[in-house]
Formats: sequence, C-alpha cells, structure tokens
Amino acid sequence: PLLAACVAGAAVATLRRHIGADIGAFLPPAAARAVVQPAGQPATGAGVGVVGEEASGAAAASCGHQQEPPPATGVDEAPPEIMEEALEKKAFAEAAAASGAAVVTPRSSGGTVSLNLAVQRMWTRADYLHVHAISGIIHTGIGLIYILDVLAADLATLSGTPTSTQLPFDIVLFSMLAGAANAVSGLQVTLMPRPFKDVWQLLGFGEDGNLKSAGFVNTAVFYFILSYQSLRVLPSYPEFLQPLDPAFAFASLLALVHAIFIINSWVGKGLSQGFALGISLPLLLNVPVSYHLLFGGQAWVENLSTVYPGWPDLFFSANYALAWAGSFVTLVLSLYERKVTDLNGRLLLTVFTGAITFALIPLRGYLSVPEWFQGQWMVMLTLT
Repeated sequence: PLLAACVAGAAVATLRRHIGADIGAFLPPAAARAVVQPAGQPATGAGVGVVGEEASGAAAASCGHQQEPPPATGVDEAPPEIMEEALEKKAFAEAAAASGAAVVTPRSSGGTVSLNLAVQRMWTRADYLHVHAISGIIHTGIGLIYILDVLAADLATLSGTPTSTQLPFDIVLFSMLAGAANAVSGLQVTLMPRPFKDVWQLLGFGEDGNLKSAGFVNTAVFYFILSYQSLRVLPSYPEFLQPLDPAFAFASLLALVHAIFIINSWVGKGLSQGFALGISLPLLLNVPVSYHLLFGGQAWVENLSTVYPGWPDLFFSANYALAWAGSFVTLVLSLYERKVTDLNGRLLLTVFTGAITFALIPLRGYLSVPEWFQGQWMVMLTLT
C-alpha cells in the first residue's frame, strides 16, 4: 500500500512544476535572452538551470527545462508583468545558488545525458557533506541485493530446493541505518521542495500548502515506522526498546491520516476522487499493526509468533521491501525531474520496483505462513 501511494504521488507530482521552471518558459525567446544573458557576452541559446531540490527516502528534485532555440522572427519585448515575474524567478535561483543549493543545467538538445552531467545533477552542494547521496547509495544498493537474494532463495525453495538467503543479516541491518540517515538528511532545508514559509505550509496544510514537500516528509516518517515495525517482531529485538511501541503506533496513525490528507488534496489538481480513494484505502492495512503495538505490545508479538513461527521473518522482509521501495521510487522521480532519465526510463524503473516488491511479499508469505493461503485470510489482514 505504501508503494502504491508513493508511485501515485510521484506520478501526480510530475504534473506540476512549482519553482523549478526555467524562466525562458515564461518569456518570448528574445526577451528571455535579454534577461539571462549578461551584456557584452554572446548568446549561447541554452536555457538557464534552476535550483535543484532533493528530499526523503533517496531523493526528489525540481529542475530547469531546456529553452527552445529562438525562432527566425518573434517579439523582442515582453509585457512588464511577465518580465517582472521572470526577474523574480531569476533572482530566486541566484540566491539559492549562492546559499549552496545545486543549480541544475538543462539537458542538451540531443536529449542525451553524459555520466559527468548526470553526476553533476544528482551530486548537489545543497546536500551537506553529501550525506543524503552517500547514505542513499548504500541503502539502495544493499536493499536491492537483499530483495533479489530473498526472491532467489524463495524461488529455489518453491521449486523443491530449500535455500536460505546468502546476504549476512548484519549487512541488512547496516543498510537500514543508512536508510535512516538518508531519510533524516533528506529533510535538510536546502533539499526540501519549495516554496514554504513555515512548518504548517511545509506539511501541506492551508490554502497554499506545499503538497510535494508534505509528501516527502511523510515518506521519511513512514520509513522509520516501517523499519521499526519490521525489527519489532524479531526475537532479537531488545527488551529495553519495547516501551517505544505506543509512541511508534501513535506516530503511525498520525502519519497515515497525513498521507490520506495529502493524497486527497491532489483531487482537482490532476488526480480523480476515485483514484485517490483507491490509493488511500490500502494504507489502512497498517492500522491493525499500530493497534496491536499500542494495546498488545510484546504479548501480541509472542502470541502470533507462537501460532505462526514463520511470521516474524515474513513481516521483517515485507516491511523492509516496502520501506526500500518507497525510497527507491523517490530516487526514480529525482532522476526524471533532473533529466537524468526520460519518461520511459522512469516508467521502467517504477514497474521494476513494484514487480520485485510485490513478488517478494506474497511469495515469502506463501512459504513462511502457508495457513494464511488456506482460508485464514482474516488473520493475514488483521494479524489477530
């Protein structure tokens, strides 16, 4: 359910470009050149890049658009109000660049992106010490290896050759720490999608609420929630951390309400009410987990683990995969918006993410808790 919401949110977010548009898109070509080209320098015909922004899971950004070449004839002068708006956008880009935010160069007219240019667009100075990028690489790489390792082991077991995963569990735990660092570092002010004047607007509330930044904050929060839930059911979970159950359960319910609010706020802005409802309802499947952690805690974990010995392993793998998928989808969106990949590339990467995630969960469930696929559907849904 989280992955479905992330995919849909990413699709809708690409329909809107807030402050990341090249000022050349708002001016006739000749007037745009007059604004962005310093006097005495020859025109290059290229658009001006704008501030790149990243946030949550792995990355998300707004980037400049390629300026169309000037036509043979055209208007050399723009209306004063349009010129003023363009100057404001140019000033904002320059101010953000001076403060350390990344300035993204538009894609070349041929539509191809070199490796150096791709790195330049993703390796932004706005990321302090590049913590967000480095932690994202670690979490994404190890997470992909783990998911493929689990799939390979389960497919071999299904075919009659019982096989266990090969990746050491300590490395998987290390990737979760990297994912946590990635989620926190993605909330750097310099990386958050703009505009926002206060926390209220940042979270998407109010008439001018920034739904894009709100989505990234929500995704970061959900990463911690899913990670905690996945670790909580393991036998090795420390006893002294068990009192955190109510706090995480309550935070999960608040984050769920916030996620549904964000999704439905897109209605009328590119998203239909029916589609918003279809995305929101699956998120409610996390409510039973929050309920049991809030009122049952360790007793609930022990009871369910006793009846279904394979459940803890299944629950860990499923939640890990969902948290990883949400992070990876934001990375795919960042690659697309920074013009490192095109629409087809974004589609293929998103489909790949969904395919391996939704292949892992039911396959591991079938092998770990076969009773759920033999008539005990309500137990699978309610975990009671």
